[in-house]
Parts: sequence; C-alpha cells; structure tokens
Amino acid sequence: MLKKILFMLAIFGMFAMPGYAADINANNGENAMTETSVKDYEAVKAALNKYLEAGKQGKSDIMKPAFLENAIMYTSAKGEVSGGAIQGLYDYIDANPAAPEIEAEITAIDIAGTVAYARVESNNWHGARFSDMFLLLKDGNEWKILTKVYYTH
Repeated sequence: MLKKILFMLAIFGMFAMPGYAADINANNGENAMTETSVKDYEAVKAALNKYLEAGKQGKSDIMKPAFLENAIMYTSAKGEVSGGAIQGLYDYIDANPAAPEIEAEITAIDIAGTVAYARVESNNWHGARFSDMFLLLKDGNEWKILTKVYYTH
C-alpha cells in the first residue's frame, strides 16, 4: 500500500510541477530557486527599513540611499491617479514632524533574479494607515527601490 501511495505521489508531482521541471532543465540541472539567497531577502528588508526609519525620524536623508535616483511614487485616491518623482516623498518626510509611533510590518517579499516585490503595512503614520507596494531592482550588490505605490486606508 505504501509503495502505491509513493508511486501516485511521484506521478502527481511530475504533472503538478511542470514549471519547476522546466526551470531545472533550463539551468543545466540547477534549481532556479537557489539563485535567491537569504542575503538578498535581508538586503530587501534593509532597504525597506531605511524607508520606515526615515518616517520615524522625519529625515528623508535616511531613506534616499534605498531609492534609485529616478524612483517614482504613485497612488490612486478616489479613482484618480497621482504621483511622480520620489522627490515628493522626500519633501513630505522633511516637511512633516517625525512619526516615531509608526507600527509597520513587512508582509511580503518575492524575489526573481534581480527584481523584487515587497509589501509593507503601516499604522499610525501621522494617524493614517498605509499599504505600500514596492518594486526593487538589484543594482550591483544593493537592492534599490524603483517604485512605491500606496493605498491610504
């Protein structure tokens, strides 16, 4: 009975994971998932933490190294898209008081090679709750934020 179950699981696995099999074959037998290291995840978290720390201290200079020079930020309030250059975020941070009461959690990080997606949920940022979605690119050995899109609850 155990042999039948194992055989069925093996057959199921071959059909359930065709993309995985293709990834192995495309990389000369190496699993594509091994390209992403724990260090990459930690580096993405470090970039996001610079963003959060800048808000807590009210100093955009803390977050600037985490963003690419031509980064952008957008939102859609009441169905109307607005945003532009990341300088708008820097100006907001510098023009408003520090927000040490921010409570934030990095709720998702997904990395594919040199591209990453991350999500941050934050509460009490000057009394507001935000959902931030970020796209990051690996620039040399550093992860930098290219895009910030956010929703204000």
